[in-house]
Amino acid sequence: MEKKPPLSKIYEALSAVADQRIDIQTDRAYVLSSDHAKRYTVKFLENGYSSNDNATLWQHYPGYPILAVMMMQGQLKIHEERLSWFRAVNWKQLNTKYKNQYDKAIAEFLEPFSEAVRSQIEDEVECVFHQLESMELTIKGNREPRNPE
Repeated sequence: MEKKPPLSKIYEALSAVADQRIDIQTDRAYVLSSDHAKRYTVKFLENGYSSNDNATLWQHYPGYPILAVMMMQGQLKIHEERLSWFRAVNWKQLNTKYKNQYDKAIAEFLEPFSEAVRSQIEDEVECVFHQLESMELTIKGNREPRNPE
């Protein structure tokens, strides 16, 4: 993959997995946004994925819908016992509050946790990021509609 996602997309993907907002079909998957307002379509390519989320479409790196699908498929290894920390986080609301300054949104998310838990959360995100570094995947945007059915 040519461009790696920012760490914030990994946090969002872990929340999508924790909240079970992913529906995997035969040739595609659907991922519901954290505020449940949009449904993203992730299509499976021969050696990669396409998605209609803004990060994938416009920035050309895998957005959180692709990352969440990769986690569900076992392409990205995660510690399932850590998922509870990522449940019920409205990333859309946090990102809007901080005008897409993702570091500030992440800081607010981490605030209520102890130092030990914060360290484990950050370790989880870094671990996923390092797995992405060695992957050779095709990442493309697609123009499927984003509204939930």
